[in-house]
Amino acid sequence: MVNELIVLVGSEAALFADFLELLGRQQKRLTKNERDGLNQFKAGRRRKVLESQLLNKQREELISMIKSTNAIEGDLFVSRLIELVDEDQGCRLVKLREIIDSLNSEIGVVRSQNEVLLKRSSEYVKRTLELLNNINSPSNNFPQKMTMAKSKQCRD
Repeated sequence: MVNELIVLVGSEAALFADFLELLGRQQKRLTKNERDGLNQFKAGRRRKVLESQLLNKQREELISMIKSTNAIEGDLFVSRLIELVDEDQGCRLVKLREIIDSLNSEIGVVRSQNEVLLKRSSEYVKRTLELLNNINSPSNNFPQKMTMAKSKQCRD
């Protein structure tokens, strides 16, 4: 069962790496304002989330079986699991934990950067819409106000 868990956690690590790559592609598309690419990102993200949920469920089931087989109470962390397995399995689990922690940190950084890019893009769109609204609104049209002011001077 522990080997199955190691394989499963390895799959989760690969999924994290795929998600990080997906976020990187999103970032490139955000900077280039590629709308089609962003829609593809959303679809890819949905697939990765569903895959993650499936792997998470399988991992929880395996952990539950390991806990039951070894009469373990409470949470089963990698540090506790290492005590039950041979050295090779323990090393692989520690390495996978380090990989996942590193990927998780990188994902957090890229997601934050992407959020900033999305916010800037939203602000840019808002400002553009405000400018367009001002151009199309006769009461706020600067050249018209100037013309009215000049005609008033001519009458005086």
